This record gives sequence, structure tokens and C-alpha cells, in this order.
Amino acid sequence: MEITITGRRMPITDPIRAYAEEKIGNSMKVMDINPLDAEVVLHVEKNPANATPAICEVTLRTKGHIVRVEESEEDMYAAIDEAADKVTRQLRKYKTRVIDRR
Repeated sequence: MEITITGRRMPITDPIRAYAEEKIGNSMKVMDINPLDAEVVLHVEKNPANATPAICEVTLRTKGHIVRVEESEEDMYAAIDEAADKVTRQLRKYKTRVIDRR
């Protein structure tokens, strides 16, 4: 498992990096596939009219399948939490589909 965390128009601090690695890493443990790579992109929109400026995008690549999640919240930590929950749900759905085929 490899997790790549990048920031657009914002610096990525060590606490945010550790938090994202922990949350996304825990949600990736649902799948026991070895070549599972994750890309996490964090960015904040500057528009004052936007109520949820913190955005977290997660892209997971497995063998033959891509899981993509995008969440926006008021706080970056809340956006990471919501994205991790969605990733967990989508990976469980994918895993049950793969098991049912076999």
C-alpha cells in the first residue's frame, strides 16, 4: 500500500499528512490486495461564498478498478473523515462483488 498526499494552493503540514495517512490507510485495510495505491489531494477554495471550502479528493487504483471520492467540508479534518468513510463503503462494495463472482 502506497499513499501519496499532495496539496493544491496550500502547504501540507505534518499533522494533516499523518491524519490523512492514518484515516485513508485504515480504510484501505478492508482490501487485502497488495498493489493498492492511493492518491490524496487536499485543497482549499478561496471563494468566500462557498460554505465548504476544504476539499479532499481520494483516488485508489487496484487491478482493473478505480475508486474515486471527493468530499468538501468546512474543516480539512472533517473532509478527510468523510472521504475515508466513503472509500471504506466503496471498497466493501467492490470486495463483495469480487467475492460473489468467484
